[in-house]
Amino acid sequence: MPGNVSLERAISKLGWASRKEAREMIIQGKVSVNGKVITNPSFRVDIKKDKIAIDGEIIKPKRKIYIILNKPKGVVTTRKDELNRKTIYDIVKIDTWVAPAGRLDMESSGLLILTNDNKFADFITNPNSKVPKTYLVKLNKKIKPEDIVKLKIGIEIDIDGKVYKTLPANIRVVKENKKTCWVEIEIVEGKNRQVRRMFEKLGYEVENLVRIKIGNFEDKGLKPGEWRFLKREELKQIASSYFK
Repeated sequence: MPGNVSLERAISKLGWASRKEAREMIIQGKVSVNGKVITNPSFRVDIKKDKIAIDGEIIKPKRKIYIILNKPKGVVTTRKDELNRKTIYDIVKIDTWVAPAGRLDMESSGLLILTNDNKFADFITNPNSKVPKTYLVKLNKKIKPEDIVKLKIGIEIDIDGKVYKTLPANIRVVKENKKTCWVEIEIVEGKNRQVRRMFEKLGYEVENLVRIKIGNFEDKGLKPGEWRFLKREELKQIASSYFK
């Protein structure tokens, strides 16, 4: 049936929690459907017809929220950290649940989108959408012209024990000296630590990595550790085909 989804996904689609968090609430007996407590996260519901409640309160779709954060180095892109490190949620503190659309590893910094619009998040992280992400990368030595060509064609990297062929990247040298080199690289995918893995595969050490642009959107005035809500016209710069 149209609109028939699992209970955990329904809670996530309504913007109240991540699927993982929704699953935990359901198992703990905090969720009911049409007045009956349901403890099976896979229980099928119709978002438009069924009354879903958390702790007795019927939930309705949350207003869509889109946030841009300039993530500082040393902050992890997760809600909870077992090592008690600072997370993005120690910076972005709002009542509505939001999740990162893509990630930046702890040692990387730059632009990160947080939203409760799962469909939008899936769109901009899906390589088929071809939403580019641009990074400024500091390498430990000059990059060879032949390596630039390899990156533009695509190279094989190892991700979690599997060989993955990267899609063609746009890359240019921004500045260089005898010891280091700054390059700007644009990719339309975002595998785990992909940019770092690409350069490491070619024998370079990444000394600094900053995401400076998502789609055609950038914000040079947003300082590390600052965040704000995105405007409609800015969302169109990120994904014009999504926000028509």
